[in-house]
Amino acid sequence: MTSWASVEGLPLPLGATWAADEGAYNFAIYARHAEQVTLLLYGDDLRTPVLTYRCDPGRNKSGHVWHCRIPATAAPGARYYAYSIDGPRSAPHQFDPDKILFDPYARAIFFPPEFDREAARRPGSNAGRAPVGLLVAGPLDCNFDWGDDRHPRHEADTVVYELHVGAFTAHPSSGVKEERRGTYAGLIEKIPYLVELGVTVVELMPVFQFDPSDGNYWGYMPLGFFAPHDRWARARETCEQHAEFRSLVQALHAAGIEVVLDVVYNHTGEGDHRGPVYSFKGIDNDGYYMMSDRADAPYEDFTGTGNTLNSANPYVRRMILDSLRYWAREMR
Repeated sequence: MTSWASVEGLPLPLGATWAADEGAYNFAIYARHAEQVTLLLYGDDLRTPVLTYRCDPGRNKSGHVWHCRIPATAAPGARYYAYSIDGPRSAPHQFDPDKILFDPYARAIFFPPEFDREAARRPGSNAGRAPVGLLVAGPLDCNFDWGDDRHPRHEADTVVYELHVGAFTAHPSSGVKEERRGTYAGLIEKIPYLVELGVTVVELMPVFQFDPSDGNYWGYMPLGFFAPHDRWARARETCEQHAEFRSLVQALHAAGIEVVLDVVYNHTGEGDHRGPVYSFKGIDNDGYYMMSDRADAPYEDFTGTGNTLNSANPYVRRMILDSLRYWAREMR
């Protein structure tokens, strides 16, 4: 007997999840003001989808969440996913059905070789040049073996070392092998050095995915709250990226070092009205962001970063809490 979930998909969990018993992906995305949501699945050609699925608001929508269930056999070779979303064209909305939008819940974000930030700043299609989410045909923990990993706890003996993953081993003077400099794996090589210093807690500067082309070296302009920054991983596949980050956490724990993340949840790298449309703006602009009544500065900006996330929206609060839970539980 075919279940309702198999036909229409489930509104939770948000994001793209694998339904192993059906060999299918469940997709769910919050888009309150959208009038049409279209799921795009891609193979290696990021200009031409291998499957285009137009969600029916009568059966693929629950409240403000659009959802669908797609068997893997319906999209052979699919490796990436994104959305095209249409809705009201008047302010404060930013709907443009030609824009390729990545899922805010994507566990890994892929920037294609032809990635073009400017194409996301002007009207019209940016197909093949837009960041997209990577699909995971399996559990989100990617079957990583944590072994006997334990969280160290330090109180009276706390010595915190704050560091930037990309910068810490980037220079040859770090002594790290060239192919591992500036990566999660490179940092693992420096753990004995941290232990020798007496460090008991490593605080990582932001590791969330950010735009590699916006001049934001330090990571304080995040794009994906669930995705580790891809440039610090040697692999580009979701599970490999996550395995590299998890291996870093596991190795630090094994050395008795606690891991703390410096996180940014008050704004995103999409910036103000002059910035690119990668995800949040094109999905639900005034749902994700606090808007003003000033035509020349439509985004509220309380920290000088271009925009302020609308955490008064329960779906934005859910995203923040889901992200915190994900990094604490799945990435430890």
